[in-house]
Amino acid sequence: MRKILMLLAASAVIAAMGAGSAGSALAADANLKFTGLITQPSCTVDSSTANQTISLGSAPIMNFPAIGSTGNPTAFSLNLLNCSPGTAVTMSVAGTIDTAASVLQNTGTATQVGVQILKAASVGATTGTPVTLNSTSSLGTVDNTNTMTVPFVAQFYRLGTLTAGSVTTTATVNFTYN
Repeated sequence: MRKILMLLAASAVIAAMGAGSAGSALAADANLKFTGLITQPSCTVDSSTANQTISLGSAPIMNFPAIGSTGNPTAFSLNLLNCSPGTAVTMSVAGTIDTAASVLQNTGTATQVGVQILKAASVGATTGTPVTLNSTSSLGTVDNTNTMTVPFVAQFYRLGTLTAGSVTTTATVNFTYN
């Protein structure tokens, strides 16, 4: 009987030790913090198309018989890379507007002429829809190629009594991705 009592006492001591260690197993020995970032999909403008000088060439005054006449349509494009498929892309073209809402003001020596930018339907096309400056327009969504090519046309635009000289203007294109 004495052996049984000693066994029971030893068992009680072992159980108490186990309960003590079980209690310490529930104590906070580590604190975890989880972080992450949810990003808006975006694209990168291809560096070979990001900073262009588009030459419209030269044209004689007689090619512009009336106000609103255009000449020397020149195709160019901007290429967006590394886009997420399904990303909706919008753009705005900013610049100093001349008297017509979709014509960039000339800072060269020719008078009453500006540069009009058109959104072309396809790469290399020389016709399109006038881009309204300083306004946002939708370009659609990126397909599964993860790229988007945005075709444009730039052309001379007669605003009034035209005089010969140089034509120079600039524009900035900003893209938004959703």
